[in-house]
Amino acid sequence: MTKYALDFSATPDNLPIIRHFVQEHLAPHVSDPVRRNQLTVAVEELCANSIIHGNHSDPAQKLRLELRIQGQQLHIYLYDPAPPYALHKYPMPPQLLRKDTNRPGGLGIYLIRQLMDKIIVRRRGEKSIYHLVKNLT
Repeated sequence: MTKYALDFSATPDNLPIIRHFVQEHLAPHVSDPVRRNQLTVAVEELCANSIIHGNHSDPAQKLRLELRIQGQQLHIYLYDPAPPYALHKYPMPPQLLRKDTNRPGGLGIYLIRQLMDKIIVRRRGEKSIYHLVKNLT
């Protein structure tokens, strides 16, 4: 197993760092640049949701992103102090306008669900754990 980890604070300023981290560490394992970009979008959307919605862009909140390559599978883990949000409960396809804000909503979660093969969300102690799995074959 190959493992890469990135610790970061819950501020949107860290999204370019997260994007670079994912691109850099997936490059040796995912040769197709389109597929690598799709995976990067999914991870970035997951992190953006946690940073902005879960942690309200509070830099005091600390998150951890792990990429693990196990055989032909990519396992993505996000450890988040905020309460978990249910990725499976968002409408498919996404609502173009949310009823509560009359603004677009749910597109990022839609992309995550479309791009990943498996999504597990659970709470352990003080952390929410998002575990995304993608078959690389």
